[in-house]
Amino acid sequence: MNPDVLIIGGGSAGVAAALAAARCGAETLLVERHGILGGAGTASLVHSFCGLYELPATPDAAPRIANPGLPVELERDLLAQGIGHGPVRMGRVDVLMHQPQRLALYLDKLCRIQQKLQVLLHTEVAGCGVENKHITEVTLQCRGTTWKVRPRTLVDASGDAVVAAFANHPWDQTPEHELQRPAYIVGLGDVDAAVLTGDGPLKIAGCLVRAIQEKKLPAEAAGAHFRASSALNEAFLTVDLPGDSFDATDARSLTEIEMLGREVTFAIVEHLKANLEGFSQARITTLPVRAGIRESRRWIGEVVLTEEDILESRNDAHAVANATWPMELRETARGARLLYPKEAKACGIPLEALRARDLKNVFIAGRCISSTHRAQASTRVMGTALATGQAAGIAATFPEQDTADLAPQVRSILSQLETAK
Repeated sequence: MNPDVLIIGGGSAGVAAALAAARCGAETLLVERHGILGGAGTASLVHSFCGLYELPATPDAAPRIANPGLPVELERDLLAQGIGHGPVRMGRVDVLMHQPQRLALYLDKLCRIQQKLQVLLHTEVAGCGVENKHITEVTLQCRGTTWKVRPRTLVDASGDAVVAAFANHPWDQTPEHELQRPAYIVGLGDVDAAVLTGDGPLKIAGCLVRAIQEKKLPAEAAGAHFRASSALNEAFLTVDLPGDSFDATDARSLTEIEMLGREVTFAIVEHLKANLEGFSQARITTLPVRAGIRESRRWIGEVVLTEEDILESRNDAHAVANATWPMELRETARGARLLYPKEAKACGIPLEALRARDLKNVFIAGRCISSTHRAQASTRVMGTALATGQAAGIAATFPEQDTADLAPQVRSILSQLETAK
């Protein structure tokens, strides 16, 4: 229980960090507060890997994985095992669709066969000790039992920068009126696939708008979006929830969002069952473990990735992951607003954005990396999280050194990993 590398959070970033560290020979411990690995892609039923592919240079350009190693491995495995399908081109981006329940089992198997990796579910951070700009110990807890571990290095892939909060390290958080709105996703069964194609979505939208105007549905139903699953007669319903007074680190806000999400999604399905052909047998079959949180705390790293970096597709010798998803802004109830880079090129995420500014042995991955609010709207997605997690996990296995010296070594290992063919 005194690992070389401790990974906090078992989402896409945390799993990638743990696998990368263990494959580099480090004794690795991965802890996850829920009973399931995969983060948003399983617990929140986010059923598409965004940011996995390069931005297509032309409309007919073939999809290509943007980062080497685990992203390539995951796409190949999910397609081969029937867990994923695609990639699907949606406008100017490519996404890999997947089945969240089967993704969870896939990640279980991937981690359980990895030597030097131990996974503890239902485990979360309860505190940490700091001495001489190092995390010296971390207190973990599970249902009233606490214990301490003393890792050599740590990767915070919690999504909420929980270690920054416990260590009193500088972090940033976007004001409520700008925060990316949370989402609530449920799985539906016995939906007629035809109602989700052709002019079906327009009929659904019209039905919901009329119901809102007639006060038969709450205003939050206006953001409802349906998407067919690869499974027969299955679909997903996504609703963007209000973010005006939401704080993803506050228990009262989280409670309200979870309850509101269930209330709104059940109301939508019941209304459609009674009023729209194709939904007469529809039912909610899967609830998420938790609502989908797009943004909360972000670490302050050695550098802060900015909106300009994304738009200009900046890249340098310290880049250890490629960000290819546009800035997906969900700050209002009007839906997503996408801001694309000037050219269809990746933005290189420097290792300095994956390293805590004031703690020498702490790296960061996933949606809480060091970035501005708008840059995070690009880097938070699961495909990019795989890449930042992999890079952070590799970096955490090296003896402590300055980032300028460490970055070339991480890049060297990444250059040896499998690339898209």
